[in-house]
Amino acid sequence: MKDKLTAPYDPPCTFRQMLACISMLITSCLIACMAIAQEAPRLQQVLIDLTARNRPLDKILQDIEAQTQFRFVYNSAELRAAGSVTINRKRINVEQALHELLPAGLEFRQRGYNILVLIKEETAGSAPNKDFLVSGRVVDAAGQPLSGVTVSAGNSRRATVTNEQGSFVINASKNESLEITSVGFEDITVAVTGQPLQIVLSPNRRQALNDVIVIGYGNLQRKRLSTAIATVSGTQLNERAASMNIVEAMAGKVPGASIMLNSGKPGSNPSIKIRGTGSINASNTPLFVLDGIVGLDPMIIDPSIIQSVDILKDAASAAIYGSRGSNGVILMTSKQGVKNKSNIIFSNRVSIATLAREIDLLDAKGALEMIERQYAYMPGRLAPHKDPSNDFARKDELFYPDGTPRYNINWQKEATRTALSTNSSLTFTGGKDNMTSLVNLSYKKQEGIMLNSSLQQINLFANLGWEVKPWLHLKTILNGGGLQSRNVDLNSLGFNAIREMYEYLPFIPVKYSDGSWSRKGDYPGAENSENPIRLLNEVRSVTGQTYVMGNITGTIHLNKKIDLVTIFSGQLGGAYNNYYSGKDVFGFSDLENGIAQRINGNAGAWTNEDYIMYNDRIGKHKFNALAGASWYFNVGTSTFAGAENFFDDFFSYNNLGAGTVRQTPGSDRQQNQMNSFFTRVQYDYDNRYLAGASFRVDGSSRFGANNKYGYFPALWTSWLVSAEPFFQRWLPAVSYLKLRASLGVTGNAEIGNYATLSRLNPTQVIFGGQQQPAVVLSNPGNRNLKWERGEQLNIGIDASLLNDRIAFTAEVYRRRTTDLLYIKQLPATTGYGGIYDNIGSIRNQGLELSIRTRNISGRNLTWTSGINFFLNRSNVLHLNGDIIYNWAGRIMEGQPTDQYFGYYRTGTWSTAEAADAAVFGRKPGDVKWLDRNKNQAKDAGDRVPLGSKMPRYQIDFTNTFSSGPFSVFIDVSSMLGHKLANFSRFIMESHTTSVNSYSAILNAWTSDAQHTSLAQLRLQSDGGENEMDNYYIEDGSFVRVRNIAVHYELQPAILKKLKMEKCTIGINAENYFLFTKYKGFDPEATSFDGDLNQGVDVYQYPKPKTLSLVLQVTF
Repeated sequence: MKDKLTAPYDPPCTFRQMLACISMLITSCLIACMAIAQEAPRLQQVLIDLTARNRPLDKILQDIEAQTQFRFVYNSAELRAAGSVTINRKRINVEQALHELLPAGLEFRQRGYNILVLIKEETAGSAPNKDFLVSGRVVDAAGQPLSGVTVSAGNSRRATVTNEQGSFVINASKNESLEITSVGFEDITVAVTGQPLQIVLSPNRRQALNDVIVIGYGNLQRKRLSTAIATVSGTQLNERAASMNIVEAMAGKVPGASIMLNSGKPGSNPSIKIRGTGSINASNTPLFVLDGIVGLDPMIIDPSIIQSVDILKDAASAAIYGSRGSNGVILMTSKQGVKNKSNIIFSNRVSIATLAREIDLLDAKGALEMIERQYAYMPGRLAPHKDPSNDFARKDELFYPDGTPRYNINWQKEATRTALSTNSSLTFTGGKDNMTSLVNLSYKKQEGIMLNSSLQQINLFANLGWEVKPWLHLKTILNGGGLQSRNVDLNSLGFNAIREMYEYLPFIPVKYSDGSWSRKGDYPGAENSENPIRLLNEVRSVTGQTYVMGNITGTIHLNKKIDLVTIFSGQLGGAYNNYYSGKDVFGFSDLENGIAQRINGNAGAWTNEDYIMYNDRIGKHKFNALAGASWYFNVGTSTFAGAENFFDDFFSYNNLGAGTVRQTPGSDRQQNQMNSFFTRVQYDYDNRYLAGASFRVDGSSRFGANNKYGYFPALWTSWLVSAEPFFQRWLPAVSYLKLRASLGVTGNAEIGNYATLSRLNPTQVIFGGQQQPAVVLSNPGNRNLKWERGEQLNIGIDASLLNDRIAFTAEVYRRRTTDLLYIKQLPATTGYGGIYDNIGSIRNQGLELSIRTRNISGRNLTWTSGINFFLNRSNVLHLNGDIIYNWAGRIMEGQPTDQYFGYYRTGTWSTAEAADAAVFGRKPGDVKWLDRNKNQAKDAGDRVPLGSKMPRYQIDFTNTFSSGPFSVFIDVSSMLGHKLANFSRFIMESHTTSVNSYSAILNAWTSDAQHTSLAQLRLQSDGGENEMDNYYIEDGSFVRVRNIAVHYELQPAILKKLKMEKCTIGINAENYFLFTKYKGFDPEATSFDGDLNQGVDVYQYPKPKTLSLVLQVTF
């Protein structure tokens, strides 16, 4: 008979639902692809063979027609006048062939599949100039050929581009010069000679200053920037092969952004804070925007479709987003197609992940020693396995007759595996003269290193642009897909699989010889629970979501100075959480005889933004202004249903009707809306003096009539010192210098939808001897609740030294948040829990430093380095006299917001201190704490600050080495000066009679070794007292080699044979080296959401080390 427990548990139609959800998106993208497929290829893309000796030109053009789909349109008389031609070329593209074939007086123009041969306009009716063929090759400083470089004749409209070998051929006259241009390189001009040209392009050291960055409702060249905006390129986002989302890929690349990868769980959400904690109860997560789609989840965006990410860090840059920009704004710009060029790009990454490091836990021998020492404390007591009178059920199966264990199980190895993951992406790009398109299809399948944990995701993205008329441009973004994950990190404080991997006794097997699962309670006195392997196999939690989002942007060019822009965007999504625990899974569902639950939610949002932009220039004066309005609406619903008492596990959560006991169902609906008005003005004089201001008004349904609107102004200015005449004497020692300053105000409204309203909850009351439905007031509202307000001052300097060999940016800031939003607890006599109120203010201030160096720039080797440094200090300025306590910490006036607070362990009481210990109610072997208030009692007055939860310093160091086709990238990150509360170790060392523990527990107090911080091992009935004190708040500093990557680019000769444009293969080693004193799996962790409970590690899902193979091919 088939084992019903091994039957597939995943919903059989999950991915069919996902695909159905994006079917319309697929159809529209396929139509776009077919449109691109009809596009005529470029002349440079079609290769032909030509052999002719003194043959008429029109006959040779017929040969070209025979080999291609092109058709020539020409005047026969004009071609006869050109005479006969001799040529012998193999694998030449059509454009080069025509340059060689046509005399100086004729030119050609492509119109789709038709090629027009015409008399040149400048020579019509006059004798043609004497032109001749100029050939050459363009390479970089290392001698590598550069393809796609534009070569144009200076005095005419002729132009061509280099091929894969860097070669070009162009007609030019004797008096002309050639202009060579390529993105990322210095433009140069060379004189025409009668000899083939060898042209070497040098990198443009100032290219970054000319890059266009997104600033919110517009863009700006970096050299005209006055606020604090950092940029991460799409290339940088894809440096780490194992990164599965945008935020994870950004880690360590942005000074001022603290990104922590808190878990190794597939699909886990990294936490991100920009410039510290700005709120203690409202959200601290930045706003994410993709091509004008505001407020999306970054986890559903594939990094491979992103061209660049711009991070608005200061209030002046983010104030244009008002209340939604209080924690910074992350603007993502997607890739798009290129006019008159088509490409197919395939990318695939295969990763192998294993447990990065193990916790130092007791083995079977050590665990038994721990237990024996506990029993030895009680006179006449023996450990159960040593006690002949204790004949417990599994004794003979667990122990030999002499009491030694039959098993020695490493549960960290049993519960983890070598996990295989794949990340594939296929991109089609193309365009015509008036249309561009990019379509990307990606699929990820990530196995977690914990057994049966996984994530899979499919995503389809399209970016279409259309110049309908010279005065009208349309653009649309579409993104849709779905993801599904199986989770094992359920209820971190309950008996879940991850906790049991830590705590399960190592002398108990996975299964006994009869095939039955073991339980921890099989050993007398142990805390009874299922073993982790059974939990990983039989407790099933599957979550997932489907999503579709998109926007349409229309830009109307009213004239050369004024543009009108309208954006309409929408998001639709559904999410589910399905759970089942079987009939006899102890501690989960054995008492209920099986539990099944299903939670489903749906959400939708739309945004309409309309604004007008004005750009003008009068002499050295440049003006830019915009004004607009925005409307936003969001609605979400959810339902819950559950059942218990199943007669069989087969139905799982797929048929709740199979359970005879119904859990109380639930449902919810929430909505909010916002309308806004915004404006911005910028002024630039001679690219030296820049100033600007913005103002936004937000009205939110989340606030009452008394404070419905919030107002958010900003000012900024900058001075390009190096452009001043007096500064020229400092060049090139200081080749660039700019000073910046900005001041702005943002808000925060992330408090839930109904905080200002009194809320009612349904209940049951006894009336007339029967239960009757009723409603009760659950939480009182606060109609005077105000917007949280953040003010930030930023001062920055941008500089380049030694002829741009060293470039750095430094920022100092002070950020003050007032009217803090907080759920204030009410006296118990009111009958209510809490009420939202504005209670005080906090301040963040810090320093950011970004340095880029060009160490070696030679023909055979280039070496560049980058350093990001960040420090932030956060303090509570005012809290209305309140003190807020949280996990192992507190928040109070005059103290840091991220402070641990508790008892300070000084050691243990020795036998010589028996009398002193008795004063405190202690005895030798008990823990001794600092008596701070000297009252000879352990009380709340003895608690002291115990360190910072957040890193005092964050340093990231990258190095890139390139030599020919090889490149090596090394990425090192560090977080220093902070603590991490190891709550897992505290729990384990507080329950030593019933669970396994760290190996260090054997250093506990004994009469022969009394100088220790660990209390004497005793049975739980006389275990003394333990506290979450400084002993468990460990040093969380670490240095991690995040990534070592080696890549190789195939050479042009090989690419030509394989008919590829570009091919890169590589290998990445991520998280292979970690240097830390922390005793847990990984110090980069926090187990709870919300900023009040940061810095606590409770049975974290361990992080893996990952080895990845990378392939990217462009056709």
